[in-house]
Amino acid sequence: MAVVLEPLLKDLLLASNLGLSRDHRLAGWHILTILYHDSATGGVPITLGYLAQKYNNDYLDTGEKPLKDDVLKRILEVLGEQAKLIEVSPRKVRVQMKSGSYHTQQSYVYKITSSGIEYLSVMQKVVDADNTVTANITRINEYCQLVKKLSVPELSADSTQLYNDFQNMVSAYNDVMKGMHKLDDDLSELANDLAFNHGGAAAAHLQAMLKDKAIPAFTQLLGQGPQIQALANSMIFSDRVAHSQQGNDDLDTAHAVGDQAKMLLRFNKSRAYVQRQLQRLAASFDPSASAIDNSLDTVYLLFQTILNAIRLLSQEYDHVQSQSVDIKVLTGQIDQLLTRYRTLQVPAPIPQHLPQDRVSEDATDLLTAGTMGPVVYTAVSRPQVKLTAADNPTVAAATVDSADSQAGLIEFKKLVMRDDNHGIVDRNLEFTTIQARDEVVRLYGATGYDYYTSFALFGRPLARVTAITSGVITLHCAGEAYQVSLPSGFEFWFEK
Repeated sequence: MAVVLEPLLKDLLLASNLGLSRDHRLAGWHILTILYHDSATGGVPITLGYLAQKYNNDYLDTGEKPLKDDVLKRILEVLGEQAKLIEVSPRKVRVQMKSGSYHTQQSYVYKITSSGIEYLSVMQKVVDADNTVTANITRINEYCQLVKKLSVPELSADSTQLYNDFQNMVSAYNDVMKGMHKLDDDLSELANDLAFNHGGAAAAHLQAMLKDKAIPAFTQLLGQGPQIQALANSMIFSDRVAHSQQGNDDLDTAHAVGDQAKMLLRFNKSRAYVQRQLQRLAASFDPSASAIDNSLDTVYLLFQTILNAIRLLSQEYDHVQSQSVDIKVLTGQIDQLLTRYRTLQVPAPIPQHLPQDRVSEDATDLLTAGTMGPVVYTAVSRPQVKLTAADNPTVAAATVDSADSQAGLIEFKKLVMRDDNHGIVDRNLEFTTIQARDEVVRLYGATGYDYYTSFALFGRPLARVTAITSGVITLHCAGEAYQVSLPSGFEFWFEK
């Protein structure tokens, strides 16, 4: 297919600016527009003089000189001989003289070809591509239905219906593949964003696109591969479609007048066109490495993108799982720390060594370090203020003296403990140390729990705490005007 299309594409590229004219860059485009529009009006033959008069009257740009006949001839030569967008044929035409009478003369008449008409429509599609090429898969069902319809062994070629169905299938395939390429780009963009940002929203969106669009579309397209391969390998199908183009409802002039030479030439071109399109479609479903590399619309590129996106989602899931916190394990670790919180030494935080006067959206992003500007420091002299002990505010003691803590432990053992591991609070108690009184109050809170790792006393973990029915228990500390009341007494045991 590439070998067949190469000369045509080369000619179109040579005529890329439609005339190769330095002073009239849009002349070729305007001439195609004139031929496309005025050929439908009829009545007036479109000759060289008609084109020059029409162009100079209606299509001259600001500051552009009128188009001369010799320049117009060169533009028409490029459009006709190189690009094959127009065709010229000698005809007898009637030309009106200055006297008003008509004179018959031999002249060249120009008309736009099917390639020229398609060129105009394609350029309009290029302009509107942002609105027409979307990642929708709505035409997949239509494409699948047409493939199924064309795969029937016996198809009638009496009318142009078969040829029209084939054209509709190719059109639906082109729209579907444009949507597939757009979907492939969207998936790649989402995957790239997820790879760098670990965003939950991006992961959810990517998973939804895979589940709702990409995978169903790929599966549905892949199911049409065998039918397309069968049509591409069938010479009878290409002949039938080419015959159908010249069916009984064909409006082509060669068919109307019975020009067998033109009809045969048209049949051969149509059959070659059908074969090229079928080979292009079949190459999209060929899983071989060479077909994937050479086909512009292979569905396996989308398959590779889907695999990469699924692999990236799996990595993101593992990343999230590795970053999640087990609440039970964390609670146990905190409880273990609480049993020895008095002996913990927390190091002072390391000060940030990076300057804070740089303009950056994310100071922790080291990838932007190379784009940061130099740091500018301004020396400011600050007098040093000397402070004395008299400047210190009066504050309460924030820490408990170790001697007081030891006294509280001795009093706690004396009033509460029955032996080394067992203690009971079943009567009113009078304390002389605040530490002993506070530990008894805190220990009463353990009666409402089934685990006691957070209620360690003086560094000793508890094994069990049980409330007893002894009535209200009052706790008083010497030197205080108030007392603490407990709803009931309790009994406790330390771990051995």
